[in-house]
Amino acid sequence: MGRTVPTFRNIIESFGWEWNDFKRALRSIDKEAFDELINHARRHAVAGSNMSNPNPFEPVVMSILIEHEKTIRKLREHVEREHS
Repeated sequence: MGRTVPTFRNIIESFGWEWNDFKRALRSIDKEAFDELINHARRHAVAGSNMSNPNPFEPVVMSILIEHEKTIRKLREHVEREHS
């Protein structure tokens, strides 16, 4: 008996494929950034799996935002240490 509901990790991978035409049109540096965004979502696959959200794009975006927030905090802490 197979699973009828795709896993969140499968959903993330499908986004990568669905956005492939968009990615191909990007410059190299932007392609790298795109790949990193997908990696951000992969890092939070377990949390995304715990949501029963009819729109799977929302937890993907939230996962990306969490990683961005962590980066901003690290940069802010670094700047504050440098200026102390």
